Amino acid sequence: MTARATVAAPRKDTVSGKWGFIFDSAHLNPDGSRRQIRRRGFDTKAAAQAELDRLRREDRPPEHDGLSVGNVLDGFIRTKRIAGRAPGTVEFYEWAAEHAKARWGGWPADQLTAERLDEAYAEWLAGGRKVHMRGKGTSATDKPMSPRSVEAVHKTIKAAYRLAVEKGQVIRNPAALATPPAVTDQRHTWWTPEQVGTFLRWASQRDDLPSAMVDVLIDTGGRRGEVTALRWADLDLDVGTATVTRQFSVNPRTRAVEERPTKRPRAKATIGLHPETVTALRRRRADQAADRLAMGGGWPGPASIDHDLVFTWKDGTLIHPDTLTRIIARMSVAAELPRLTPHGLRHSFATAALKARVPVEVVAARLGNTPRVVQETYAHVIPADDQAAARLVGDLYREASGVTGT
Repeated sequence: MTARATVAAPRKDTVSGKWGFIFDSAHLNPDGSRRQIRRRGFDTKAAAQAELDRLRREDRPPEHDGLSVGNVLDGFIRTKRIAGRAPGTVEFYEWAAEHAKARWGGWPADQLTAERLDEAYAEWLAGGRKVHMRGKGTSATDKPMSPRSVEAVHKTIKAAYRLAVEKGQVIRNPAALATPPAVTDQRHTWWTPEQVGTFLRWASQRDDLPSAMVDVLIDTGGRRGEVTALRWADLDLDVGTATVTRQFSVNPRTRAVEERPTKRPRAKATIGLHPETVTALRRRRADQAADRLAMGGGWPGPASIDHDLVFTWKDGTLIHPDTLTRIIARMSVAAELPRLTPHGLRHSFATAALKARVPVEVVAARLGNTPRVVQETYAHVIPADDQAAARLVGDLYREASGVTGT
């Protein structure tokens, strides 16, 4: 059982004449030391005391032997590791969980309420953002958190409590009734079909990347890790298809490339390729054969992660996904187009397909997403067919009844 936090009385600074205090929180730092909250700049002792009293009421000590909020979040992250989630995904959950644990980590899990969450969201949006640096602890700033960041913390808490409810550890999910901020800026950047065509023509005249790589990026809507991990065994150039079952992911701590399954199980792992992309891939195979001949015995063998890759450097080594992002961004600027990354090319494909009225289910299968995710992400570009539906169904009824309009 942890001792209650101690509270120091407000003190006046002899230099500034302002009042302040140091509050020893009941919540511990990751290293087990007591977390201290400092507040300064109050004009009067009464104002400082009021803030201190508020902190005393809200900073509930973890005087319990049961499950804490921190336990719920840690258990959730642990299951994500066991499930083999990508290191970057796990790091994202850890980042969001640290924000929640800094405020409620030692609280009994069943004491966290939707009202407490809503209050915290409002405070984070107004200011007082906490910055977590790996190995350096947590520091507070006066800058507000973005709505997207607050939403990320909310989703992590909600998912963690959902898992705890399913395991029978708690009886309710407080985040289910909390209200996260609306995120209006989706940060999705894409090009028009005309801009994509311009970039494709421009890139075909340069050698920044292996030939056909830009063709595959814009033709498949694939993630950067899926395209860099594509192997010749995955392609059937006679039929004109590619099978997407793996990807390269980057470990956020070591920056090393790891081979993993695709982000989501694809409903349609085999996708079609445009005839010109197939032609470009045939040229790519010939170019790589020449590179391999020049390298001789130095070409990566079957035991290497680089083996059989479609897109490699001239020595047969893989293209790091981060390197691909930097090159595409640099090329887009050099081509006098809005700056874009490989993920922006993915958004460009999805946007163009949906505007062309390709069914959402087909687009989702090609992207390796669910129709629900595609509808939520691209709702603003999916054409509204309400008038067309009214006309088609109305005509059907009238033709069947023999009543036709003039």
